[in-house]
Amino acid sequence: MRLHIFLLSFLMSGAVFADDKSKYTPEQLFVIGTELSKEERKEFDPNLGLAFLLESAKFKYEFAPFGLCVSLSTEKPILDLQEAYAWCYVAQKIGNKYSNMASQRSDEILGKILLGSGVAAVEKAKKLAISRYQE
Repeated sequence: MRLHIFLLSFLMSGAVFADDKSKYTPEQLFVIGTELSKEERKEFDPNLGLAFLLESAKFKYEFAPFGLCVSLSTEKPILDLQEAYAWCYVAQKIGNKYSNMASQRSDEILGKILLGSGVAAVEKAKKLAISRYQE
């Protein structure tokens, strides 16, 4: 039952997102995505926030990779350490004010992946990171 409610709400929020995404600049997509990812906000919706951040990243907004790095490594509903590592890697490589923090976070995330899933998962995360950077 909970799964059905989650899927229904996700699909409904996705429909709203699909209509709205063309109305925003990449920076606005990033800001909306980060606001939706803040637990203390009334509008907290990490799945929708993730969709906005991914859309911002698609347009190569320079801070989107770090936003994805943080969100995917901290928000339990969307937690994905391999994706988080990949986006941290991108944020570190593009060279902006968050690159050093992204580098530190990527090391932490790799450690968590290693402890939780082993060496093969670390290698998979590194390959994913390189592919994200080349996109």
